[in-house]
Amino acid sequence: MRTIKTIGVLGLLMLSFACSNNDDSNDSSETPSTEKLLISGKWYLESKTPIDFSACEKNGSFQFNDDGSVQQENFEENSGTCEAADLIRATYTLSDSSLVITFGSEIISVTINNITASELTLTDSNGDTFVLDKTQG
Repeated sequence: MRTIKTIGVLGLLMLSFACSNNDDSNDSSETPSTEKLLISGKWYLESKTPIDFSACEKNGSFQFNDDGSVQQENFEENSGTCEAADLIRATYTLSDSSLVITFGSEIISVTINNITASELTLTDSNGDTFVLDKTQG
């Protein structure tokens, strides 16, 4: 009788471990946070409404870093050649869907409308909508 109880207890223990909620495969289905997506790499300018970017301007990018810094790289047409114009370093803060970028004394506030691993859509205080993606140009 004692052997049957021992086997029964061992069986229950094995069953409880097999049914545990601590399953590593569940982690892969979680959606990354807005912050994780924002700092996942360079975001290139894709489009703007109402006035769109030129083909040259679409080479411009934003690189958000986990330390709260951001680098903006701008491109402009110079005598028919698209050239890097400048690299601006700034800081940013993220709170829910509100993104505030501080360039020295200039502060730009935008709302993150949507963010995925490959596309970022923002609206500024003037109502202009910006689409950024992971593809340069």
